[in-house]
Formats: sequence, C-alpha cells, structure tokens
Amino acid sequence: MVGKTNADSAIDPAIALNLVVTGYNGAYDGSSHTITATVAEEYQSATTFRYSTNGTSWSATKPTRTNAGTTTVYVRAIHSTLGTVEASTTITVTPAPVTLTADSLTAKYNRYGNAQSVNTYTCNVPGVYFPSTVKASGSGTNVGTYSVTFSGVTLNETTDTTGNYVVTRTVNGTITITKADASDLGLTVWDYNENYDGSAHTVTASVSVTSGTTIQYSTDNSTWSTTAPTRTAVGSTIVYVRAVNSNFNTATATGTITIKEAKATLIVSWAPNVYCSLFDPAGNAVFSASTSGYWSGNPTMTGEYRAICVNTDPMTRTVNVTSTTSGTYYIAW
Repeated sequence: MVGKTNADSAIDPAIALNLVVTGYNGAYDGSSHTITATVAEEYQSATTFRYSTNGTSWSATKPTRTNAGTTTVYVRAIHSTLGTVEASTTITVTPAPVTLTADSLTAKYNRYGNAQSVNTYTCNVPGVYFPSTVKASGSGTNVGTYSVTFSGVTLNETTDTTGNYVVTRTVNGTITITKADASDLGLTVWDYNENYDGSAHTVTASVSVTSGTTIQYSTDNSTWSTTAPTRTAVGSTIVYVRAVNSNFNTATATGTITIKEAKATLIVSWAPNVYCSLFDPAGNAVFSASTSGYWSGNPTMTGEYRAICVNTDPMTRTVNVTSTTSGTYYIAW
C-alpha cells in the first residue's frame, strides 16, 4: 500500500523508500522471533516504523512469536516528507522434531505364568508430554522376544500437548523373557529304601510347576526316558531325574532305589531248666543258655540254623532260613 503525503507527487514513496520486510520461518526452539524492516539508507533517519498484527492497531514494538504457529505482521514505514509505505510478512514457528522410544524390558519368566508388559515410552526432549491417545504397549508370557509398538501416532502430524513438538520418528521396544531359575520348578525326588518283597520299585519325583513340565529319568545321566526305572532285586540303583520345561532352566536331582535283604525272624523256645545252644549255618554259636523261655533274633545268613538242647539226652532241631524273604521261623520243644 502506498500513501503519498508529500507535496511533490512526482516521487513515489514505495520506490523511493524501498521498504523491505523479512519474516521468520524456523523450528520451535523456545526463543522469541520477529521480523526485520528496512528502507533505503538515505531515508532511514527520517523514517519511523509501526507494526500491527491485525492491520488496525499499530505499535512501535515489533510483534514476536515463540510457540509453533504463524503470525502475520503488517509494517508501516512512515517518512516525514515522502509519506507512508505498507508491507506485510509472517513469523512462522514450526513444531520441533522429536523421537519417541518405547521402553524395553528384560525379565525372567514369571513362574506363575503371568504376562510381562510394557506400557511406557520416552521422548528425546525431556519434559515433553503427549496426549493419552499416544501409547506404547507390548506384552509376553512365555520365553521369547516380543515387540513394544506405538499406537495413536502419525509421523509428522502428532504433536505434544503444547503443539511445539511433532513426532518425526518412533523406535519400538522389546520385551525379552528369559528362562526362570531351575529351582522355581520345585523338583523333589524321594528315594525308595525298603526290604525285598519280590516287587519292582522306583523313586518318586514331583514338581511344583506341573503345566508344561516333563519329568525324565536316566540310570546313566545320558539316555533319558519319561518312564522311571525300577529295581526288584536286592541292591541299589542311582536314578538321575530332570524336569524339563521350555520356560525354565532344566532342574536336576538324583534318587536311589535301595532294596535291602528281607528281615527274617527266628524264634527258638525250649523247656524249663534245659540247656540249649543255637548255631548259625557257619557253625557259630548264636547263644547258649540254661534258662527257660525263648530267643528271638534276625538272622543275617541264609541256611540251616541248628538248635541242640540237653536234658538227659541231646536233642537237635533245625530250621532252614531264607534271609531274602520276610518271614518268621520257629524251633520249639
């Protein structure tokens, strides 16, 4: 707009003053920004400037802008003799770019099978907050790796609550679930330790986490089976036991199947005032006594036990003891 207020109408103020206004266009940086206005050097001393944001109200103070957005600035260059020239420009502050990074988590498998979740993220510029519609979320239960991804975000469009920052990049997170400790499986093994009875026996094993767990057995700690080994004969067998679950480190333990010789009971009874001796299969005297009553003991040898009792004439009685079979054997008068 050109206003001619001087007496010499042959001079065009717009051409003479050469008013140049320069706006601002940059990303938000927390500082205030404004415009610049200049006129031809020979007219600067006699020129005053006025500024307006609505074209109606004017001020000698330049308008400024800090937050993202655009402000139109009208400028008047007023020369005392040439007149008034008007122009306009803009102050444009664009949202500053930011990156949102989803949080990550590394944790052991939850022994109760509960999911592990992440619902948080960070911004590379501290103190910047976004609407609740901007979310990062992910979850996982079993051992493995899971993604934490964003929702409610459109790149180059989603801004923070002030509008001064715009999301130009997102970085997903991960949830890494590793195996739980072997001890969390609660593997317990009970030995078998009893007398021979002619039946097959084995160890007993249990775990506190039964879902997804397989109990395996071995007698050489190399070849494994879900069938527990057994033992029938007198002697001992070491049993290696392991509990296998994809969400746990493998738990191991050992147990022993022990079959002992059966306890045989031998009872010898004789008449009052009779001297009696008992001999084991090796010929060793087990006892000699002249008192009445009976003797009871646990034989440790298989074979014939011989009792000799003396009153007027020696009397001999025998019994054949099988010490690998439970039972009670009698020699009586």
